[in-house]
Amino acid sequence: MGGITRAAKASRDRLSDRVAIGMLLKAFPPEEVDAAIDAAGAREQRSRALPARTMVYFTLALWLFGGAGYDAVLARLTAGMRWAGVATGTRSAPSTGSITKARKRLGPDVMRRLFLGRAAADRAEAARWRGMRVCTLDAGVVDIPDTAANLAAFDHSKVRVSVLAGHDTGSLLDVAVGSPREELGARVLDTISPGTLVVAHRSAGEQDLWRAAANRGADLLWRARAPITLPRLHVLPDGSFLSRMLADGDPVTDSLAVRVLQAPDAVLVTTLLDPDQAPAAELAALHRTRWRFEALFESLEAGPVALRSQDPHGVAQELWAMLCVYQAVHPWRRKEAAMRGVSAGSGGFGMPPRRGTHQ
Repeated sequence: MGGITRAAKASRDRLSDRVAIGMLLKAFPPEEVDAAIDAAGAREQRSRALPARTMVYFTLALWLFGGAGYDAVLARLTAGMRWAGVATGTRSAPSTGSITKARKRLGPDVMRRLFLGRAAADRAEAARWRGMRVCTLDAGVVDIPDTAANLAAFDHSKVRVSVLAGHDTGSLLDVAVGSPREELGARVLDTISPGTLVVAHRSAGEQDLWRAAANRGADLLWRARAPITLPRLHVLPDGSFLSRMLADGDPVTDSLAVRVLQAPDAVLVTTLLDPDQAPAAELAALHRTRWRFEALFESLEAGPVALRSQDPHGVAQELWAMLCVYQAVHPWRRKEAAMRGVSAGSGGFGMPPRRGTHQ
């Protein structure tokens, strides 16, 4: 007997949907969702077919069932929530317009609070290298609908997302969102602590980065932009050399001592000056295995579909929901990758052409 019956396939699909919804419920329990709703002032004032709690999980589920319409996502969600014994509100079949209005009532702040709560908890877990806590800073852009409202808010049909992530866990520690023309990296370093090494991809805002890191008592390791213009002040035994990065405004007072080293595939700059305490080969390996922005989309298995929202509040809601779902899904992906002997969250991920682009 060959093949699988239609009924068996439908049963299997329903089970996988329920497992996916169960994963969201475990990552973001109803009591945590309710607290975020109340803190954001988004609690409904009267009984609705689509209460705020259901709409939080609906907005998250949009990223689990990206190819499905609103009605299909809601049907899968409510079935999964009922299966898990979680109340979903009164039950008629809401129209797409009703769902859109309910999303607008919810707003973006609930999703932002959910993400920040999870990120704060994940900051306790961090990779350690030679006694230092290690995290990765990377950024990319995500396409949004080019409506008049979105263009007025972001001055572009894309938004820029700067992310600070755990170097080995891939958990997101902080995020900044803005126009593609903004350099946001320094904004996500406010949460780092002394004794942290921030591994960064090349950035146009190096001076802002090292100043922000220095203010927090942290160190930086980043890829230099070609061509290298830093002077060779002193060559070290491992072939790296000491230099100084000059600030634009006051180059004497604000200059920063740095070390420049040649990695196999890049020139790296670091504020760790002692080659015995920070060997060049180990620094190169840290940079090569850093978390990458593309890991967001690899973990979500996001297809080539742009964000749905026609206005900036909806865009923000979708982006915070995407980051929340990544936080929920990524530990499962890491376990899968570990079983296959593949590193999750770093290196070599292919990017879908529409969801996001690394920059």
